[in-house]
Amino acid sequence: MKYLVRKSSAGVVLFVVILILSGCLGRSSPTVTYYSLLNMEQLGDVQSVASLPEIKLGIGPVTIPDSLKRSQVATRQHGNQYAFDEFNRWAGILEKDITSVMGDNLGQLLGVEKVGFFPWMHHFKPTYRVIVEVLRLDGAIDGEAVLSARWVVADTDGKDYLAGKKSVYRQPLGDASYAALIKAESQLVAKLSQEIALEIAALNR
Repeated sequence: MKYLVRKSSAGVVLFVVILILSGCLGRSSPTVTYYSLLNMEQLGDVQSVASLPEIKLGIGPVTIPDSLKRSQVATRQHGNQYAFDEFNRWAGILEKDITSVMGDNLGQLLGVEKVGFFPWMHHFKPTYRVIVEVLRLDGAIDGEAVLSARWVVADTDGKDYLAGKKSVYRQPLGDASYAALIKAESQLVAKLSQEIALEIAALNR
């Protein structure tokens, strides 16, 4: 009688284990989605402000807060709380992504073909340097994206500041998705690029 009880219990345990394994194998893992910022051409919103093919632009350094130096896309929660989603990530390094997109945007806005990125090669001598400190680049999935940045247009050596300020931009999301958040953040970088482009154009009048 004792042998039958033990055998029956073992059968129940084995059956439960099979069910658990079947459930695990049948359930697919969430897919990770990778994003990069869009430049103004990709957004379909390039409006040239000048034609300055003779100048050279040096972009950088562009810096971001330590809280954003991670692969997960950041979303703002309540107050100063952030959330980082494991399944929505940046395809590359955010600092470099912002730098590259700003270079593309400014080149298109100003008709500039020679754009270098910090640190540039010794033979590249920019007419203007664009230095950006991003203070905030995030948003709420059910709200808006926000970009806050200090920026400077400097001379060749980066010693004389020719223009600059702190700028804050906000952009409502098209829908409650990470794709919409990245698009809104790209639009904010485009707005910052346009403000800087207007200042550079004014310096060449």
